Amino acid sequence: MPTNEPLRNALAFEKKNKDMLKLPKHAGIQKRPIPHAAIASPYAGSSVPKIVYMSTSTPFMSAVKRVQKFLQQAEKRATASVNLSSTKKRDREKLAQIMRGNEVLKKEEVFVKATGRAIEKALRVGKWFEERESEYVVRVETGSVLVVDDVVEDEERKKILEKRAKGDDSQTSGSAAKKQRRAASALAAAEEEELPETRTRWVNKVEVSITFK
Repeated sequence: MPTNEPLRNALAFEKKNKDMLKLPKHAGIQKRPIPHAAIASPYAGSSVPKIVYMSTSTPFMSAVKRVQKFLQQAEKRATASVNLSSTKKRDREKLAQIMRGNEVLKKEEVFVKATGRAIEKALRVGKWFEERESEYVVRVETGSVLVVDDVVEDEERKKILEKRAKGDDSQTSGSAAKKQRRAASALAAAEEEELPETRTRWVNKVEVSITFK
């Protein structure tokens, strides 16, 4: 794949946002942060998921180094019980220990997760490890997450539209005035329905899994 072509172009996402709530002109959306699980320590046991969350502002190499640290600690845990210096163990027993350690290591994944515009950066992190294919296995899964946004009314904008609805705006004329009157009519119609406090939508996400080979 050409390096200048976005990696996300090769992915397919299910379109779930079909009937989005249409808001009146005096209302807008305030996005809430997407809730995440607590970030695990690199020294936490293998049963604790190791996740690196990406945002558009996350430095690329900083994310790569965090993944590397998780993997390095996983390698230390997997090899902690392997004692190759013991003279009491036969070579077959030592080899079995190494194989068991490798199997444990392959099962401990590090996940790089991102949504929306940060997806491309997460894929670039996965690509960095994929290019070192002799060491790592990279797997990418797509999906979506349901998020909640707050619906916020602009009171000043609302007052202006109400004023125009009454014909009190003498500074506009012609087609601009017609547009304003249509907007004011839409405001009057919207006021007949109660404005919700929140709106939900689906956001695309990717999960990049990285393990030792």
